[in-house]
Amino acid sequence: MIKHTRRLIIYAGLIGLLAACRPAAPTVESVTLTPFPTFHYVQPTDALPATALATSVATLSATVSGSAALDPQLVEQGKGRYVALNCGSCHGDAGQGTATGPVLAGTKLSQDKFVDMLRTGGKLGNAHLYSVDRLSDPSSKNLYLYVLSLPAPH
Repeated sequence: MIKHTRRLIIYAGLIGLLAACRPAAPTVESVTLTPFPTFHYVQPTDALPATALATSVATLSATVSGSAALDPQLVEQGKGRYVALNCGSCHGDAGQGTATGPVLAGTKLSQDKFVDMLRTGGKLGNAHLYSVDRLSDPSSKNLYLYVLSLPAPH
């Protein structure tokens, strides 16, 4: 009988040992939501087809020399870039200027100097920098046409 009792004790010990080695039941962890920053994406402008680019260049040349009226379609495209790039927040909705940005309407800048200001940022540096992936060359010229179309302040 002592042999049976020892066996029972050994079996009970083994069962206890096996129960202690059994993996714990998985616990359910609470899920926490981590906020991620979001950014406003400005769609880059597509390049114009070659025919539209030739028309744009001809219109720009005529505009700079003052011998022709501005092409309304190109001016409208330039206005679209003015709105998309949020230029009005500093320069005013009609380019009249604000405390934050100078007057654009009635600009005396040439097209080259205007585009150079957009590409280099001018005195403002990176705070006013528009690379070709944000503003294509044809779109920067259309933006210039839009600025030219704005009535000069009195």
